[in-house]
Amino acid sequence: MNRKLRSIGLAAAAAATLTAVPSGTASAETTTTCKPAVNIFTMQADGDLWLYKHTDPVNGGGSWGGAQQVGWGWGGKTFAGKDGRLYNITTGGELRRLRYNGSGWDTMPGGGQYETIGWGWQRYLTERNKITVDADGQIYTLEGDQLRRWAYNEELRQWVVADQVIDVGWSRFNMIVASGQGGLQARDGSGALHRFRFKGFYDRFQTYDVIPATQWPGYDKFFSAGGDVYYAVRPDTGQLLWNRFTEEDATSNWRTSTGSVIGWDWGTDVDITATTTDCTVNFGEWGAGVRNDYVHPAAIMTPNAGGTHIVNINSDNRIIDTYSTGSGWATRDFGQRYSGPSRSVVVDDTGSAVFATTNVSLGSVELHTLKGDQWQTPTLLKGGMDWTPALTRRSNGTLALYAAGDFYETTRGRFYVREQQANGEWRTWRPFGNRTTKYIDKPVVITRGDETTIAIQTWIDSQTMGPREWFRHTPGNLPVRMGTLPRSDAQVVFSLDGRGGILAFSALNVGGTTRPAVLREKADRSGFEDNWQVIDGEGGDGVGNGGVDALLLPNGTVALSRLDGSGRVSVTTSVAPGSTQFHPWRLVSSGDPQPTFGYPTSLAMTRTGELALAASDNGSDPKQYLWTAPVPSDPATPPAFTGGRVK
Repeated sequence: MNRKLRSIGLAAAAAATLTAVPSGTASAETTTTCKPAVNIFTMQADGDLWLYKHTDPVNGGGSWGGAQQVGWGWGGKTFAGKDGRLYNITTGGELRRLRYNGSGWDTMPGGGQYETIGWGWQRYLTERNKITVDADGQIYTLEGDQLRRWAYNEELRQWVVADQVIDVGWSRFNMIVASGQGGLQARDGSGALHRFRFKGFYDRFQTYDVIPATQWPGYDKFFSAGGDVYYAVRPDTGQLLWNRFTEEDATSNWRTSTGSVIGWDWGTDVDITATTTDCTVNFGEWGAGVRNDYVHPAAIMTPNAGGTHIVNINSDNRIIDTYSTGSGWATRDFGQRYSGPSRSVVVDDTGSAVFATTNVSLGSVELHTLKGDQWQTPTLLKGGMDWTPALTRRSNGTLALYAAGDFYETTRGRFYVREQQANGEWRTWRPFGNRTTKYIDKPVVITRGDETTIAIQTWIDSQTMGPREWFRHTPGNLPVRMGTLPRSDAQVVFSLDGRGGILAFSALNVGGTTRPAVLREKADRSGFEDNWQVIDGEGGDGVGNGGVDALLLPNGTVALSRLDGSGRVSVTTSVAPGSTQFHPWRLVSSGDPQPTFGYPTSLAMTRTGELALAASDNGSDPKQYLWTAPVPSDPATPPAFTGGRVK
């Protein structure tokens, strides 16, 4: 045993906590702190359990605080967790929990030194590299193509998370090692380590599949003391190696490509593991800060049974459902504060419709489904997002969500996707896009078959907005960044053009007047044209608050709605399918006095095939308006709207 420490010397553990701050511009965000000594446990082939104390875990120096035998008669598979906890899988498949307190073993419920918390875990006696524990005590397992998560509540003495599939596509990995709160290194068949970091509270990956520029091979006996401090044993030499991983927005790297040798003769141990909370790292992160944005278009929903629902948000960020009762209109308050509704989508053949929103309290994304004329229990999808998500349905019947979160002006703003699988279950949130780009605001999406096109605003600083980036996404993959859209002066919306292409709509400042504009997708679908085309047409005086909304109609033309510069609602349609030429704008809102509108307009098709248009006035207690029009079979005929204030 002593040879493990030979030639590097023994040193008493320091009395102070050790801290290291990596160099670089983002160093303040990734501070590693360790206890005076890291506890490393080894299970020998003869069943003895030994404890070693490494006293320079921050810098990887070869100083040790001694070794002592702390157990005997051990077998199976042993791996460590937080604060002295050890887990042992017996040859019969029992999962046992123990805790070494520094001088002996805790007495567990029932009076023994261990508590059996599971059965049937024997697969990890042979797949020893496919189970690991993080600093929160969460157990991660690799099972075929799936990464799964488990969490045992010691006070309740029960599993509060059991066998949760948090991601798929992991059959390419043959080893996982956790470090800190949700940090994971996964080794592929070539020996390369891929970085992930999962935040269970938000059900999202903070970091996803990052391969660092400086690589370190993943050895079989590979473990962490937390804080992205790692140890490994070289199988050819028996050397114990130390290394540290730094995760930052701009780059993530191992400290060295070889690791530092801190011991010898470690190659005969059956299991080597370390307490996962002896080191910690501060990533400088924060919780969700949902933006107080109540200027949202309404979601118009007309299920096959029941009346029309206009779902909007008021100035107190409360979602209000204004719905027809047959004899009039009534309202329903959803009871909490939200960011605003997404555009609704129909999710089944019965006309059930769903919209997405972000709860202000925790940034949790919620799906609200209207089935028949009844609201169902919301689907809570967590996320910790800062803005309203975009929701879409693919041709395979599954849903996908896109949202911006983790925004902080000086450092980051991430973009996330969460997908529904064919069995109805949801994958966790995954980040995509450039890690150094700050993504903000509500994304916009359009789906063509199973391919979704997404656009989102970027942020430079408090004085400057960046360009809108756009992505393509197919089910099961991460969205791929395709480029940027030309700059415009209002929100962007997408529509299909009636000929298989995509049109983007926004507005441009032309001579002091904000004019509606269109951007066409290239014929080969490789991208969008380089310049916006101002939409000519008589009527109105520019574009007011909220830009425009767009919708492909059954006759193949595109309808546009807007608030003009005077706060009036008007509509136009394209002259033919696939065309970017539009009829003159026609005023829809009327009255004496003429109402003035301050909230964006929204368009939708009703279950009876009519075009619906909704808007709210800009009073202190906004009034809801709804107009409908049959869709003409002849594109040359503009739709004729009727309606007005409903509540």
